[in-house]
Amino acid sequence: MRKYWLSILIFCSLSFSALSQTLKGRVVEVSDIGDTTAVPSAALQWLHTSVGTHSDSNGYFELQRSKTDSLVVSFPTYQPDTMTVSAAQNDIVIILSHAHSLDEVSIVGRDGSFISTQPILTTVITQQGLRRAACCNLAESFESTIAVDMEYSDAITGAKQISMLGLAGIYSQILLENVPFIRILSHQFGLGFVPGTWMESISVSKGVASVTNGYEAITGQINVDYKKPETNYERVFLNLYGNSMGKGELSFNSKLKVGKKDKVSTELLLFAGDQFAKMDMNKDGFLDVPRSQQINVMNRWDSNCKNIWRSRTMIDFVWDNRVGGQKDYDWREHSYSNEIYGLHIDNKRWDFITKNGFLLKGEDESIGTIVSYTGHLTNAVFDLNDFYAIQHSVYVNVLYSNKFGSNKRHKLTAGGSFQYDYYVDVFERHFQFDPGSYFHVPTIETVPGIFGEYCYIIDPKLVVMAGMRLDYNSHFNQLFWTPRLHLKWQISENTSFRASVGKGYRSAHILAENIGLLTSSRRYDVLEMLKAEEAYNAGISFVQSFKMPGGKSSLSVDYFYTHFVNQSIVDLDQDVHSINVYNLNGDYNGHGNISRSHSAQVELILKPFERFELTLAYRYNDVRYMTHGVMREKVLMSPHKGLINLNYSTRYDRWKFNLTFQINGPQRLPDTHLNPVEYQRPEYSKTFCIMNAQVTKKFRRWEIYAGAENMLNYKQENPIISADNPFSEHFDASIVYAPISGIMGYLGVRYMLK
Repeated sequence: MRKYWLSILIFCSLSFSALSQTLKGRVVEVSDIGDTTAVPSAALQWLHTSVGTHSDSNGYFELQRSKTDSLVVSFPTYQPDTMTVSAAQNDIVIILSHAHSLDEVSIVGRDGSFISTQPILTTVITQQGLRRAACCNLAESFESTIAVDMEYSDAITGAKQISMLGLAGIYSQILLENVPFIRILSHQFGLGFVPGTWMESISVSKGVASVTNGYEAITGQINVDYKKPETNYERVFLNLYGNSMGKGELSFNSKLKVGKKDKVSTELLLFAGDQFAKMDMNKDGFLDVPRSQQINVMNRWDSNCKNIWRSRTMIDFVWDNRVGGQKDYDWREHSYSNEIYGLHIDNKRWDFITKNGFLLKGEDESIGTIVSYTGHLTNAVFDLNDFYAIQHSVYVNVLYSNKFGSNKRHKLTAGGSFQYDYYVDVFERHFQFDPGSYFHVPTIETVPGIFGEYCYIIDPKLVVMAGMRLDYNSHFNQLFWTPRLHLKWQISENTSFRASVGKGYRSAHILAENIGLLTSSRRYDVLEMLKAEEAYNAGISFVQSFKMPGGKSSLSVDYFYTHFVNQSIVDLDQDVHSINVYNLNGDYNGHGNISRSHSAQVELILKPFERFELTLAYRYNDVRYMTHGVMREKVLMSPHKGLINLNYSTRYDRWKFNLTFQINGPQRLPDTHLNPVEYQRPEYSKTFCIMNAQVTKKFRRWEIYAGAENMLNYKQENPIISADNPFSEHFDASIVYAPISGIMGYLGVRYMLK
């Protein structure tokens, strides 16, 4: 990365004395085409002191004076630089020249979240936003955003899933630093394998994403950035957490520079969690959350040979073990016993990721390579159901990038990729009324592909990005053609409009992606050979910013439409005792079926006074699919959702307060009218509200935080059908739409040595 130059435009006010105790200013960036934009979350710190701050979402900062006049300014895509600020300078502008990097931008901001300036509609949840709640893992990190819904898998496994635009999380691509990460076996439990204390930021993009990352993103993309030894200011980080449900967690991160020239750095990230208490708050005889243990360790090495080469390598291993079911269940004694119902799930996953970037004849031209390997082993017993699966995945991506033309208004990114997946799952049932049901599905899927993406800055205020990729899938013996188009129009300094349209594909793995359905006596009926899932997505968005006394506020409105050409339907309505699986447009039903999703959202962020932020949001989803000539609303999906989020901090963030209030509308439940009356459920769930709160006290190197979740103590009534007889044909623990346990309090401590 080229050494940047810093220049300071100084605004002196003769009316202030040289003894001013506060330095104010703004950090801005000058782009290739001469456009000036704010730089949010730039770090500013007085040299050899602990006094520092970050620029806000509009680039402004306010910093308490120190004894030294040497100010260090740094930002992830720039090398830190030191400048002298005299006592007479009270209001300054720091200008950063544009830098080129093969890496994605990682941001640690004071604001909890903000909308990125890139053409694709992207909301960035910063580390500050992640710490506004006790985000134990990725699944629990979207509490204060309405773009991503957190869903409950079932009432026994403790798994949590997400959805976007009203569709399951399997249609959103989840990346780790732009590398496909949560896939196939990881869809059910993988979100819990990403510790919240490891994350630096989360970027949530709606609609089809860039073609450079593959063809799988249909409804959106979630990119997680881990803490990096080069940009992370925490030399040592320790987090201790415990809650009233009997769960404890320990996280430890440490980084180290290697060598005299600091060209190589390494970081060790550790996480351990244990759910050691047995909790049954709804008194149905089943544990509300399974007893579980998780150990997660990662080591990363980052190296940088200036102006020539940059590399990042990560190796991690996670072991997750959970035991749930009835309170007295012991998997060593009661498996297959028909006496006490329970489950035992053992997950082991290991990853290797290496990313390398090479600068060519100029910093506008570069080549990047990504190589990753994932191994995942799941061994599960759902009392009378056996499930065993293993996955080996290899991913290779080579990208060439070049900026050219007058004022570098043209950018071309092209390359090739290769995805290899070896997947085997074994499923066997021992229910007396469905003896010997057995599946054994080995799959080898190789997908070579090529892609190209062209970005044209027609005007500093108008950007068009068009991409196309071509992939051959060996499993379906099919050529995937994936066109995508994005447009951004910066109507004025505070007004922007975006539009996108494109296509996506994915391979369905029914058992791995629906493990929660194994917590029932339903049998799987795969009625035909499944085809590749294929869908189109289009969307528009409008963002208006405006000034308020507390800072820059915004109003955003967006709408997205998804239309499936083919979808793997998991039908829970046709038969209360079975799970029918078939293609949307297959030969099974002979109808011209459709599946589509309408999603609209409005979000208002207000800052009426300093250090206070109020978010008001509403989201509407209309998701329906046709089966047997009948258009049905998607089950276990709330069309209406509202969010109120309040954040306040005292001066220098010594105290921070957060309150979140969610309103969830009724959800359609699977059809159970063929059950006996006592085992039937209504057609729709009730409206319910969730309220969470947290208070954080900050010291020099310590933070103490305390909070509560589900403070209104809402619990779903009778979440398990036939809980009194779990070995009957009516047993079903998969119809869950709300919390099954009541209020939960927690307490935590963070220690940071910078």
